[in-house]
Amino acid sequence: MAPIITTARLVCKDKEAREKAIAAFHKIVEFSRANEPGVLRYIVTLPLSDDAQKEIYMIEEYASAEASASHLATEPVQELIKLFGSGEVLAAAPEVFNSSVKHAKVGPKPINVSANLAVVIAHFGYEAGKVSDALGGWKSLVEYVVASESGTSGYAVGVDENGKDLTVVAVYDSWDYFDNVHLKSKGTKESRAQTREGRTGVQDVVRLRVVDGFMGKQAGGSKL
Repeated sequence: MAPIITTARLVCKDKEAREKAIAAFHKIVEFSRANEPGVLRYIVTLPLSDDAQKEIYMIEEYASAEASASHLATEPVQELIKLFGSGEVLAAAPEVFNSSVKHAKVGPKPINVSANLAVVIAHFGYEAGKVSDALGGWKSLVEYVVASESGTSGYAVGVDENGKDLTVVAVYDSWDYFDNVHLKSKGTKESRAQTREGRTGVQDVVRLRVVDGFMGKQAGGSKL
């Protein structure tokens, strides 16, 4: 069974509410790192453009749907759900995307979490039945990244259960590498042409910095 990627955007009521949420997520990070081998990564990120200081972006990867369901039942996650249900933290319901991983660059060892990492989440919409046609182009890009981009620490492409939305989660050594190497690479240019047909638009592209979490487990490497 393919791994599951979950990305979520949370908008908190204010800076103080966001700090409460980050503290709750830290408890989950510590618990999952020590006790949940099926949780392959769990990272808390904030947008680079962060004037309002209200947003959190979560990136999670599970070895299977069963691992995801088991994670939701753990005590620290239930405490987080209770906190969110109190009405004290969130300004709106979270925006959540669940995707099955189709292609990914898998590192030989976990990625060291650092605020210097450049993290990007992108969501693309496709016409019904067109995602499968585009996946060949995305596969070629992942293969290019594996072969030619040492500064791209991880690159994952996932598709939602409806087969109409595609999510990309990528990690780079720096923003300079992302802007001046990856975006200008032969692989990226070719991928744009190969994955354009049937695309209804770019729903969202967000630049993020890491504030907490882990990327990969010692036994299985990382898939971010």
